[in-house]
Amino acid sequence: MFALEAIFENPTQLYRAYMPFIRHGGLFFVTSKEYQLGERISARYRLPGDLEWHTFEGPVVWCNPLGSQGGRPPGVGLGFEIENNPHKDRIEKALVGHATQDQLTSTM
Repeated sequence: MFALEAIFENPTQLYRAYMPFIRHGGLFFVTSKEYQLGERISARYRLPGDLEWHTFEGPVVWCNPLGSQGGRPPGVGLGFEIENNPHKDRIEKALVGHATQDQLTSTM
């Protein structure tokens, strides 16, 4: 069983959750459950237009508590731990031509 999961229905949702500023990339998951920085969590996600689940386990590298500034949703960001991991490449390919610097994200 996975502690966190996300289905990204469109590139905008994926862009808001992707964390390219983390060393090997990462994903933000909306949740009201509290986790601690460094805690290892199992997660799965689906990309826009994809029926396949992609799974990974990673450390909590970002926390948005309830009531975060800027209307950001509560949740945690999990980091991908290895360089050249398939998740980072897969997500960046799904975002080609869709993401702009002007869009808000769930983290920064």
